[in-house]
Amino acid sequence: MTELRLAAGPAASRDHVAVTEKCLPEHVGEVGGKAVGLGSLLRAGQRVPASFVITAGAYREYLRTEPRELTPRMRQSVASAYASLCEPHGTELAVAVRSSATVEDSAEASWAGQFQTFLGVSGAHEVLARVEQCWAAALDPHVGAYRAGHQPGADGGVAVIVQELVDARSAGVMFTQHPETGDRSLIVIESSYGLGEAVVGGDVVPDLFEINKITRQQYRSRLGRKHTEHRLLADGRGVQARPVDAARQQDWSIGEAEVTALTAMAADLEARLGRGLDVEWAIGTAPSTDGEEALFALQVRPITVGPRQPPASGPGRSAIDHIVGRLAGRPEGGAG
Repeated sequence: MTELRLAAGPAASRDHVAVTEKCLPEHVGEVGGKAVGLGSLLRAGQRVPASFVITAGAYREYLRTEPRELTPRMRQSVASAYASLCEPHGTELAVAVRSSATVEDSAEASWAGQFQTFLGVSGAHEVLARVEQCWAAALDPHVGAYRAGHQPGADGGVAVIVQELVDARSAGVMFTQHPETGDRSLIVIESSYGLGEAVVGGDVVPDLFEINKITRQQYRSRLGRKHTEHRLLADGRGVQARPVDAARQQDWSIGEAEVTALTAMAADLEARLGRGLDVEWAIGTAPSTDGEEALFALQVRPITVGPRQPPASGPGRSAIDHIVGRLAGRPEGGAG
């Protein structure tokens, strides 16, 4: 097994913190599915926001602690890793704090929507609080129910990713084959204004683009209903849902050049990582781009919804289920 060095960026080795780029498939039991996906994106040469991973070993140690809380050593490790992330920019970065479960984003089940994500987190104290909330949320009964129904007996380890947050002008999801029909000749892009949570959470009906993978020509497009957008607050401490004015709702959230760039990303990722990928992406600014807009790959996972599989209903409904429902013309929130 390839050695997994526990470290944050160029800093010296630290307990319970791993370098994202070194997260390989064989490390999924320690860093979780999301972190393995980020590692694959980085090794594929994609632009990915800077991050570090708090391992599932720290979570297991957290569970053994009475009362259940982060140990002083964990706090020091995470605070030091966050400081290393911020150091090149000379300021406390706004970050996303996301659970990365050891069962998540596999070919068997996506687990989308089952674990916790916090956006617009700033400062070591708040990062530590959100890490603890991610672990506490993993103990919720609905997570246990999902595990029993989808992957009984699966390991319940939960790592956490702390990642620089892109201030996205537009964001969304992309499938490197059609998620409903399984057609491998089509790339499907869904896009809306602001952070991607409005798309993956089903808050809006995003713009839709279907692209022929061979000719790179648009096969179909559809203007969405983009009545709200999630944007990072000016001070970086939190995210706010804002209304989108009527004129902007009638505009496309991304232009032709951006559709072309996303299509190229899809083709490149399939060539490097294999077929049938679900990619989360964002176009926006980050401290690492010095205020210039750029296209970022945020997550990648295998597509887990088979052709014409109806979506589940209720609070555990996955992001992919929302999208498959929209592509099939079903109303939001409805069963298949």
